[in-house]
Amino acid sequence: MVRALTHVYIAEEKVRQLSLRTDSSQQVFNRLQGKVLSQAGVSDSVLKKSIDYYMDRPLELEQIYTTLVDSLNLMEQHKTVEQRDTVVTK
Repeated sequence: MVRALTHVYIAEEKVRQLSLRTDSSQQVFNRLQGKVLSQAGVSDSVLKKSIDYYMDRPLELEQIYTTLVDSLNLMEQHKTVEQRDTVVTK
């Protein structure tokens, strides 16, 4: 679940950075969604069922989102280190 949500969040952020109008950004994201979920190994129907399942289990959902945030923070830290290392080696 965390892996799927991570892929979805990153795709949403990439679309957001395009600074498109809301309707256009939604169309772009809809096209990306299948690819993103495929990379995560999850179909959109399974993701929706999982979200519905966890909506009735808020403590478990909180754990998932805590792990998601930790994972995204770690990815951001790695990206920052890589960018810093690239600047230092130039």
